Amino acid sequence: MNKTIYFRADGDHGKNSGFGHLNRILKIYKFLRKILSKKYKFIFLIKKNLSAIKFLKKNYEDKIVIFSKENLKKLSPKSSDIFIIDTLGAEKNLIDKINKCKVLKKISFDEIDTTRFNSGIIINGIFFLKKRLLQKKNLKIFQGLDYTVLDEEFSKKKNIYSKNEKNILVTSGGADFKNFLYKIVKLLLNQNYKLNVLIGPGVKKNNMINKISHKNVYKKRNVINIFRCLQNANVCICTGGTVMFESISLGKIPIVFENYSHQKYAIEFFSKKKAIINGGKFKNISKKKMLKLIRGHSLLRQKKIFVRNSNLVDGKGIYRVKKIILNYINEK
Repeated sequence: MNKTIYFRADGDHGKNSGFGHLNRILKIYKFLRKILSKKYKFIFLIKKNLSAIKFLKKNYEDKIVIFSKENLKKLSPKSSDIFIIDTLGAEKNLIDKINKCKVLKKISFDEIDTTRFNSGIIINGIFFLKKRLLQKKNLKIFQGLDYTVLDEEFSKKKNIYSKNEKNILVTSGGADFKNFLYKIVKLLLNQNYKLNVLIGPGVKKNNMINKISHKNVYKKRNVINIFRCLQNANVCICTGGTVMFESISLGKIPIVFENYSHQKYAIEFFSKKKAIINGGKFKNISKKKMLKLIRGHSLLRQKKIFVRNSNLVDGKGIYRVKKIILNYINEK
């Protein structure tokens, strides 16, 4: 075994990257490891002091290398190695190293700067909403909602609604740096809603959500796949990350808040398509506004619209992306 697939991604408690990009890269990693473990070894490149390192050490056996200037200088990839990058745009120093070592194959997710790439693959299932890329010689670009990577269950989706109209799922994704969970739950306490709160692997122990104890609040920790949680809910209150796409795919009523500036493009797009309810910027939310968002969109009156618009995200992007990457790796 003399070839390596490097996975460059980060995951923290939500300050910079959250867990969305790491989760996407892990879907690709698990697929490739299952079929290519005899031909390749696998290495994760992660910045130091991030929650991702602890999470990977606990759940996976492959090597982790701290991504730093010093370690990047020591890194000596071969031309036959492969880099798969998911960091909202590949770092210039990493691409310079890859090009210097004449690595032939590289893949980048949600990439908007093609000037650094003389060849390779770019897959923009989300960031095409911010900027559509022009095709470039020797660079294959796949962009659009068809390449949105969700868990495989979402390809076999069924639009199921709970009989309890007040069944609400509250989630901030894998992390919660801005205390989204706590603030939303506090606004909805004592309103006779059943609040199912997902607490992801990047949520710190001292997060305020852990201090809430209420008969209508049901906490679910470290859920690997939220498919069933979403199916059992009618309304999903979330930020503009992966859960938004998952909620749309299942025809739920997503009330979506912009937690980070890069989320606004997707939120605005889906709001115009009437696939979500745009809650605006999270920092501006108030109890009055929160209750108005929920009560102003009665399930009985609105659910058909969201079920109809669920076809915007068909859930099959994972299969398309796997096929693209595997074909690219196997190219001679």
